[in-house]
Amino acid sequence: MRRMLSMVAAVALCAGVLAGATACSSPASFTASEGLREPVARDKGYEITVPALWADDGAGTSGTEPARIWATKDGSALFTIDLADIKAQGAGAQWTAASAAAAAVGSMVSGVNPGRVDVDFGVTGPIDGPSAGGILTVGVLAALLGAPIRGDMTMTGTISPDGSIGAVGGVALKLQAAADQGYRTVLLPMANMSLRNPETNAVESADEVGKRLGLEVRSVGNVQEAFSLFTDDRFAYPSAPPFVLPPAVQELSARQVTALLTLLADEAAALPANQVTDAVSGLLDRATSAAESGQVATSYGIGMQGLNMAVREGASVNAQAQLAASGVTGATVWLTDWLKRSTASNSAALTQGVQLGAAMGYEQQLTLPNALSWLAYNDSILQSVQQQIDAGALDAAGIDRYARILADVDAAINVYYPDQLAIVQAAPAQPSPGAGLVTAYLSDYTTFLARAGKAQQDYVQQVVMRGQDPAVLARENDVGLLLPVVLNLSAAAAAIPSNRDSLPDELLQATVAVTYYIATTSLIAAVQNFGVDQFGIGADPTAVQQPEVLLASMSTAKKAVDQVAALLAQRGLDASLPVWAAAYGTDAAQALAGTPEATAAQVLALNELYFDAITVFMLQSGPVQ
Repeated sequence: MRRMLSMVAAVALCAGVLAGATACSSPASFTASEGLREPVARDKGYEITVPALWADDGAGTSGTEPARIWATKDGSALFTIDLADIKAQGAGAQWTAASAAAAAVGSMVSGVNPGRVDVDFGVTGPIDGPSAGGILTVGVLAALLGAPIRGDMTMTGTISPDGSIGAVGGVALKLQAAADQGYRTVLLPMANMSLRNPETNAVESADEVGKRLGLEVRSVGNVQEAFSLFTDDRFAYPSAPPFVLPPAVQELSARQVTALLTLLADEAAALPANQVTDAVSGLLDRATSAAESGQVATSYGIGMQGLNMAVREGASVNAQAQLAASGVTGATVWLTDWLKRSTASNSAALTQGVQLGAAMGYEQQLTLPNALSWLAYNDSILQSVQQQIDAGALDAAGIDRYARILADVDAAINVYYPDQLAIVQAAPAQPSPGAGLVTAYLSDYTTFLARAGKAQQDYVQQVVMRGQDPAVLARENDVGLLLPVVLNLSAAAAAIPSNRDSLPDELLQATVAVTYYIATTSLIAAVQNFGVDQFGIGADPTAVQQPEVLLASMSTAKKAVDQVAALLAQRGLDASLPVWAAAYGTDAAQALAGTPEATAAQVLALNELYFDAITVFMLQSGPVQ
């Protein structure tokens, strides 16, 4: 599925490398100061220095690195991230990637057009680790907005594409460093508010540990909260009434639930009696009960989980029948024919979808890439399956595996994409300001996301794959392990022309760029934050090493989507699709907590939220203000 991005390849290649990753030691220090740290104006932008906590668990040392950030929202070369200085000073691949992620997320959250943002970073010496992502993002926001920040506050935490702050390691050492450097307040990820005492092995509250050091320790869920605290609420999002789905969208979503549950019942009835069928029936019962109780979003999300499971099992039954009747050779022909049909259907749907943009209203044009990303993701999956077939790598198990994957693809083509497209079309929208303005904005945003995605892919190749040839690893890894899919998305993003094209072309390019960015950032987040052991295309997750971190990220991502959507509504802008998708993902995950399907539901919800967050950020900084 588009929204279930597999991390198992990364886990296998980088087991333990990123979980709790910390920065290496650095000789620099950056002491606290009274009052506010003021940004310095230069070169049409602002420069500010932030205290990035680092720790070396092996050596038992820690400190604060003065990380310099300059940013402008008046760039002339579209979105650029200058990492030359930090590389020259010896910053490692993880720190470099964290800087690129901070530039991307800070640009999106700021509300400015990220296509016009330029960011430059600097450090004082060799340093590495992703845990400064959060405070670097705070620094990017401060530089873009010319905002002073508190001199007695610091923080640690990774950054995710929705702005949520992820868990890190070495927290006790970092708290000690903050106290030693005179800081009064330290912001921690929600998932790091409990610490294990290495001497007694007892779990302690980070707040209590901080008090013993003379620190106030506060938890933050996302960078918006962190920035508000750093600026004493001077730059906090204003409160706004919650966004409510328009009546037309509510009525449509209710009809979609009815259709989905009818389809799920038909799929379940066609399955043989086994454990999977029992699980599908259980999900159908839960979804039906939710629908009868008026919990439309919950019902849809649970129905998706059930349909995913049902179509995969049905595909497996058919694959086994083909293998029994004609062996691997005949089954490969059957699978290849199916692949050709799905590829043709997906391509036709994508071509037709981008053509719809010209007749749409403004918000519809900017939310359309969210719906179309189902198809862009499908396209890379289908390419990956074709590459595996061409390599002659299929055996009986492979036939079964790829049949399940194609079932996922078809569900996206025939159900999930059409449903989301219909939501886009049913939502009210302001008149488009004109193809020229929208095209220019989409072009800038596409450049921004493609460049940010490339920076994330560089991180994957340097750190996760440890410098190994990605093409070789792709051939050795199953399509469901995402790596081959990411490489195909990378090729598609690299082929995007730099010049501005027609609206349909720009919609297609924006769709590819969004999908590429989410695929690469989700890969990193799942490895360094969640410890997901196996989930992917055509299969459900089996376990997650840090479920509390996954849940915290899901909660803060949902809050960010709802918060920005509420502010958009005050400006008269509609965010129906991202709000609806965020609701069915999170509501289903909450309803399935404690069940065997819990992890799958949480993963689907979080990846939905990543797409939804980018969509509301696009609306926030668009040409209609």
